[in-house]
Amino acid sequence: MTTTDDNAARMTLRIAGVFQEIRDIWTKRIDAYYTQIGSLIEGQQLETEDFLGIIRESRLASREALDGLGNDLSAELVHTSNGVVARYEAMRSSLVEEIVDLRNEIGSLTSGDENALRRENIALKDAVFSVPEFKLLQVIQKYRRVTYDQLCDETNQKKSPVRKLVKELMKRGYIHIDKKSRPHAIVYLTAPWTRNTSNDPEILEPHTSSPYLPAQVEHQ
Repeated sequence: MTTTDDNAARMTLRIAGVFQEIRDIWTKRIDAYYTQIGSLIEGQQLETEDFLGIIRESRLASREALDGLGNDLSAELVHTSNGVVARYEAMRSSLVEEIVDLRNEIGSLTSGDENALRRENIALKDAVFSVPEFKLLQVIQKYRRVTYDQLCDETNQKKSPVRKLVKELMKRGYIHIDKKSRPHAIVYLTAPWTRNTSNDPEILEPHTSSPYLPAQVEHQ
């Protein structure tokens, strides 16, 4: 694969070669002109006026030659530059199209990743809420402070399995049992599906930073 420097070097050599050809053409024209003048005046006695006329014609011919050389060089330079600009614009348009395509593809992939992540989160949430103790924790979270009788009424369960689930939640630091109240109250602290201040999902581990931990396990 050629680099930009390689392309620029080849283009410079090409232009230099064309300029050399044009210069050689006009050099031959000037040489031919002066050779013709030399053959015309050879062996002839020239008056001063004739000599001055030859000088004037030579000067005009030289100017014409220089103008022609300059025009030819300029025309070739413009032609070559237009070709370079056209190729550059074509390459630029192609690159812009590729960039747009890549952006669209990245956007599509990102959207797909977000949708997949959303589905995974929903599936994870459903899985979490299918766990008995977390289903119970949802009820506690809703009311913030409940009694065993209220939990039994809300979940349609007997008190014995409810007590076991409450103990498990207390061990993990999600709730606190207020034993000073009568009847005992279950107080909501946190849940694994809540988010902390850093916007990271909390893991299903005990929250040892709770002011209520460690808590005594209630005896049945």
